[in-house]
Amino acid sequence: MIKPEVIERIRQETDIVELISGYVALKKVGRNYRGLCPFHAERSPSFYVSPERQSYHCFGCGAGGTAITFVMQYEKMEFPEAVKFLAKRLGITVEEERGGDKHQTLYDVCEKVSRFYEECLTKSATAQDYIQKRGLSNSTVKRFRLGFAPGGNILRGAARRLGLAEELLLQAGLVVKKDDGLIDYFRERIIFPIFSVSGKVIGFGGRVVGEGEPKYLNSPDTPIFHKGEILYGIFQAKFYIREEIPILVEGNFDLLTLVDNGFNNVVAGMGTALTAAQALLIRRYNRQAVLCYDGDEAGKKACWRSLNTLLASGIDPGIVLLPQGYDPDSYLRTKGREDFLGLISRRRDFVDFVIGEKMPQTVAEQREVIEELRSLLAMIPDEASRELYAVRIAKVFNINQGVLLNGKLAEKSKSEPVHPLMKSAGSILEENLVAALVQKRQFALVAVEFSFSDTVQDKTLRKIARLAEQVCDEPGFGPALLMDLIDDEEARQRIARWVFSDGTLPSEGEFRNRVRQFRARWLHQQIEEADRAGDKALVERLLQERNRLLKGVV
Repeated sequence: MIKPEVIERIRQETDIVELISGYVALKKVGRNYRGLCPFHAERSPSFYVSPERQSYHCFGCGAGGTAITFVMQYEKMEFPEAVKFLAKRLGITVEEERGGDKHQTLYDVCEKVSRFYEECLTKSATAQDYIQKRGLSNSTVKRFRLGFAPGGNILRGAARRLGLAEELLLQAGLVVKKDDGLIDYFRERIIFPIFSVSGKVIGFGGRVVGEGEPKYLNSPDTPIFHKGEILYGIFQAKFYIREEIPILVEGNFDLLTLVDNGFNNVVAGMGTALTAAQALLIRRYNRQAVLCYDGDEAGKKACWRSLNTLLASGIDPGIVLLPQGYDPDSYLRTKGREDFLGLISRRRDFVDFVIGEKMPQTVAEQREVIEELRSLLAMIPDEASRELYAVRIAKVFNINQGVLLNGKLAEKSKSEPVHPLMKSAGSILEENLVAALVQKRQFALVAVEFSFSDTVQDKTLRKIARLAEQVCDEPGFGPALLMDLIDDEEARQRIARWVFSDGTLPSEGEFRNRVRQFRARWLHQQIEEADRAGDKALVERLLQERNRLLKGVV
């Protein structure tokens, strides 16, 4: 584990505004900074960063935390990784220590199995012949660490030799339970290790060699692998797609063939429709993307679905339509690099894609296309882009751009946040109290004195209160410390929301009285339950405690 004092030093020395400004364009608004949230698509900025509190919070999606949690969420890192990432920026040395990551054993399993599959590839003539027929160079095979899963239960059979427990293989989705026991999940398949953004092997894809279904197979979701949140090749492409527009393809071999031909700015989906999380992953690096899917009807439908997702995520998409019967892999191998470059340079925007090869002639046809375009316009979160596209579409159809922009639902105005302790009397008292105690050590000490967390009913609030009571003596106690320590995203978001709520905290005396009253109310409920159970001795003890509490109220 990394020493707490080192983590606290990193937390204190990191300038959160400077850090987040490297990812998000921020503008000073009063004491805080504001920008478009990097974790969801939005039209109006609702993402706030506080230099005073060294925290961030989005009033749109609820994301919030500290510099450490920002790196964890944005760079898809675990806590120790994020700490070391920030330490490197500050020039602070952090010793490598194992055991700090609760999922480290799964990462280790995936790494060992990836090496095992790589070794199997070198020993299989069948797999080597298949790779050669696909025309891949040795450098690309090594760079993406391709492997081979032989038939039978080879991995399970080698588990003991590799030092891999079957329980961990099962947890990593590498073996599955059948009626006759555990069997290998991947068999007779070329293996594509799937890397996290930081370069760890987190899962695998497999392409059957020869006949068989399904043709492509991905690891099932595990604690470290969620196929809807990652893209194949993102680790290898991330430095390229900051400077070059990323090309999004459907298949792993599409990607590998493009890379083999000098296109390093390529990522691939995971065999399912593009998700909002995957689109936002692309948006970290570039606000544009080129869709290059198969030239058949299925490819066009997939392109349409991805188009919707990209636009809604704030990405300006270009579309490359391949000829019927081609995919990027076969087109490159047949036509060559220069021809493919020409296709990329002639990519369409979504307006031309929707209109198609031929301009609709009748009013009914034009109205149908305009409605499709208007629905896509409504998805675009950036107002300037929406207006520019509207101008372009209006010129194409010789109509007023107001026809395109009107009719969309008006956004609800966001009211200024109100501090929880300034809410109306009808608000839930326990949330008000927990919101206060996370912000001042004195309040947390009062909570310890009255065993406050034991009386909290809401599970998330109880978790926050209990953690605050446990660490109130730690250096640097406050919302930032709690947001870094808590392992519950909902809890972290609540704390961030409280931190950014304006208002005046109560005095220590007022807080103490409220906690007393809250515990007295809880004791009253316990008394009623004990009375119904006929436990007179317990009723007497609870009554005495409640009376002592109420006497102390000022």
